Amino acid sequence: MLVISLVFVFFSGCVPFGVSSTGLKLYVTDYNSGYVVSGATVKVYYEGTKIMEGTTNDKGLVFFNIPTNVDSGYIDFVISKEGYAVSRFNNVKFEMEKTFTIETQLRKPSVGKTTTEIPAEINVKFYEDSSKATELILNDNELTVNDDIYYEVKVNTSEYDVKYIYVKLGSIPGAGFLTNPRAIFYESPAEGTLSISGFTGITPLYIVTFDQNENMVVNVYYLNIKKEEVSVENPYEVEKEDPSIFAYTRRGGVAFYNNPIKIDKKVVPDFERSSGIEAAPMKDTNLWVEINWVLWKDSTASLTTDEPEAYVIYRSFDGETFEEIATVPEGYNYYRDKSPQLEVGKEVWYKVAAKYSNFVATPTLLGSVIPLDLFEIKYLNPTDGATNVSINPVFAWEVINPVTSEEGTPLYYFDIWLYDNTVNELGYYSLSVPGYPYYSFLATSATAVAFEFNNPPFGWWVDFALGDWYQYDSLQKNKTYEWGNELAVAIVADEDSEAYSIYADQNNVIDPFGVEAEIYNTFTTGEN
Repeated sequence: MLVISLVFVFFSGCVPFGVSSTGLKLYVTDYNSGYVVSGATVKVYYEGTKIMEGTTNDKGLVFFNIPTNVDSGYIDFVISKEGYAVSRFNNVKFEMEKTFTIETQLRKPSVGKTTTEIPAEINVKFYEDSSKATELILNDNELTVNDDIYYEVKVNTSEYDVKYIYVKLGSIPGAGFLTNPRAIFYESPAEGTLSISGFTGITPLYIVTFDQNENMVVNVYYLNIKKEEVSVENPYEVEKEDPSIFAYTRRGGVAFYNNPIKIDKKVVPDFERSSGIEAAPMKDTNLWVEINWVLWKDSTASLTTDEPEAYVIYRSFDGETFEEIATVPEGYNYYRDKSPQLEVGKEVWYKVAAKYSNFVATPTLLGSVIPLDLFEIKYLNPTDGATNVSINPVFAWEVINPVTSEEGTPLYYFDIWLYDNTVNELGYYSLSVPGYPYYSFLATSATAVAFEFNNPPFGWWVDFALGDWYQYDSLQKNKTYEWGNELAVAIVADEDSEAYSIYADQNNVIDPFGVEAEIYNTFTTGEN
């Protein structure tokens, strides 16, 4: 861990007899669930004056040990790196002798160079309701509330126009897949009602804006949420799903803030299509963990327990010490953990508890998961560019660096697609189990696969353009074809979790976004 400290930075004009400190632990990735950004410069400001500067290490982490003689206060910090946009946080609260952790992004620019440390200024007003008749005034960046409030956000940018404005209570917002529920707007001003359901006490409110060059500015405000004490006679102890935890490690990273372009080689017909599966990373990959639980209304205890207001999620990396990482409203039965603290091969545990105003029920341990590493595939036959290939070719590939896990033996899922380039988009073939032809795939614990065209490991070939079985027992002579795996996934499952290593999943069998095949091997048949 990189530690940055100064020899006494005091937040007042006099030097006290006793000096304590506050800690800032900052993780930086290039997108949510994405690759860490090392070598980024982080400047810390107090009341407009730079008090510290540090650099993120190979885990995207920098730690500041900040001497202070005040119980609490606010700092700003700016993250920058050559070839990247700028990220800025304003009004981040610190407390003496406490360490706070922030996980954030430093994106690649989409337009040009950013020349300022203040890409945007955010101004917000709070009101009792949408009539805006009564404004609520911040006191030292804090606002005491006991009910939902209304907000109005105005953003002034310095170099590039506004792209997004996000508003979220409790945690930093971003792409909906990973940070829902949150509010999103596409222009300034932005306004709406902020629900305080599920939250009590001092809670951060994050207002985030991105400009068209992917510069990010985050303003943090603190709501002191006061609610009446509630008496909960029969709290709901969350019931777990089996499995409850799903770890995704995927090739071809989705940046989430972009609109990824997916190039489909073909369209799989809808007839009887079946998947058969219920369903901090390296560069250009994603790693996240999704947890699920049974909602109160769907549980066996809904008639004998009280309906909660929200659910609190806890995480541990040792199975003993848990920290609260999120609160989601009642009605949400899932949470996606995108933390850069997640690592391949590093076990992580989760608990979930029902929350009632200021009372939290006994948490339920959902279990643990070990995220898998990525594997690769070597194509053995027919190789790319091969000519004079048999019309009854052997298709063969093997897994390079197979995945391993203490939680079990991996099971690999493969499909195979074959394209007739002569007829362009009209000729594409894959295997189906016997019966009515539909999209199917092979499940095996073997790390190598080889079979002849006329002796597949299951079923027979389907001509998906016609929606019927392929009528011949060989390929055609002197024709050019392409082949590859559009599904190549390793799964390790136990009683409470499933871990996925996704090399390719073009048809969204496991991956919610799809991962394109890395290569299609072109070959030409001969006379035999």
